[in-house]
Amino acid sequence: MRHCRSAGFTLIELSVALTIACVLLALGAPSVSGYLQNARLGAMAQSIYGGLQTARSAAVQNNQEATFVLTNSSLEGATMSTIVPSMSGRNWWVYTVDSTGAPASSVESRATNANDIGGVVISAGSPTFTFTGLGAASAVGSTAIALTNPALGACSPAGPVRCWNVVVSVGGQVRLCSPDATLNSRDSRAC
Repeated sequence: MRHCRSAGFTLIELSVALTIACVLLALGAPSVSGYLQNARLGAMAQSIYGGLQTARSAAVQNNQEATFVLTNSSLEGATMSTIVPSMSGRNWWVYTVDSTGAPASSVESRATNANDIGGVVISAGSPTFTFTGLGAASAVGSTAIALTNPALGACSPAGPVRCWNVVVSVGGQVRLCSPDATLNSRDSRAC
């Protein structure tokens, strides 16, 4: 008489496989969390970079000044005169400026949900950036917006966080760069 072994797994084999899977997930969870935090930081930097580029483009396109404003004010129902500039603003607003210096028309605004910011800290040299009709920045010198996440740790290379700077030069060039001091000065990612 032949004994046929049934197809499938035994309870012991299944338990061992589940235990191994749980251990691997537990080991990988912190790195996934760090990756998500760094992705949030990068997304916020890209958003601010895009807003500054939008302001510069609007200034050149309309041949009049355009202003980018960082704010923590709610953008829902807000007008250009009701937003309060903030050097740590997570929301931004771009508007054109008429010849008298008054806001003329809204170009674009972006609000960031407080839950999406994920510990990102924004520190700007100035809450407002104005571009002339020729695309140059009206600031006296280069100005930067630093984006960090102290809750996650120190910036690389000393820590696990990939921090970003958004730099606006006097000529109006907007750059997204890394403040990592170990990068070669010829590296395009270096500030």
